[in-house]
Amino acid sequence: MACTSGSVQKVADKTVAAKAQIDKLQAMLQAQEAANKTKFYADIDSHLADAKIKDAREVAYNSDIKTEYTSEFSLDKIAAVVTSALKAAVAATDPAVPNAATSPAAISAYADVVNTVAEAAKSSSTSAASMSFSMNRLSPGMYAFLYASSVNIKDVDTFGSEAVTSTAIYYRFMQSIDDIKNQAKFGEAIIDANNLLKMKTLQAALTDDLASDKIDIDEWTKKDAAYSAAIKVIQKRLDDGKFNTAQPLVLSVEHGFGAPVSHSFTNGSAVNQAVVRAAIQKLSAKGEAYKVVIETSKARLASVYY
Repeated sequence: MACTSGSVQKVADKTVAAKAQIDKLQAMLQAQEAANKTKFYADIDSHLADAKIKDAREVAYNSDIKTEYTSEFSLDKIAAVVTSALKAAVAATDPAVPNAATSPAAISAYADVVNTVAEAAKSSSTSAASMSFSMNRLSPGMYAFLYASSVNIKDVDTFGSEAVTSTAIYYRFMQSIDDIKNQAKFGEAIIDANNLLKMKTLQAALTDDLASDKIDIDEWTKKDAAYSAAIKVIQKRLDDGKFNTAQPLVLSVEHGFGAPVSHSFTNGSAVNQAVVRAAIQKLSAKGEAYKVVIETSKARLASVYY
């Protein structure tokens, strides 16, 4: 499919020479299609490798051409064609895979990506040229790739003083089952990380309860052991999943976790640490019976356990 902007089409409708020039431009791009497709696919393979995605499968591929004056920036035909193809591609993904749907908003936003890539291909700037390829993760498991290449012609007698550009846009949509699974694992890890923080908060509160005489040392010992066992299980799942505890855990209400959470596992919780320090101070005045609790609490503080 070839799209022509309204202003260029008006000239083409009036003269045979203009139509011939447009046909020539589009023929030039069509002649380059095999080479451009090869480059496009090579760039896709490179980007997928960088993203450590090894199972991507093609859901759809196509290419289209649009012709316009170089200064024009049309936001209609090609973008509509690509986003329409994207909707069809999303519908064609494996129904057996529990994939989070690509939202209408994401598909709508992708129209702007299409036009940005097309404009980059028209530009003579080196910096803009790097944007003539695009990889976007639209939802877990769904990737969209774009590549654009342009040729132009300047014929004062036919089109006036401005050059006319034909831009070929290649688009490919791919699905990765591994990416969907990894997303699910990441979601599970976020739940575990949030729960790990909550369990340690309960453990700090338990020591505060002991220091405040709300529970006795026997109850503290039993509950602390139970909390420690639960924490160990959660921590193992996080370690097995290689969850990056160097990155802060930041959760908002939109994540579905209720109250906002902002926690650094590297620095620990200042609130929990303060609670435990205050409890240690109180327990230190209660005698030898609380020595194990005090030593355990101090060791945990030293290791940024809380």
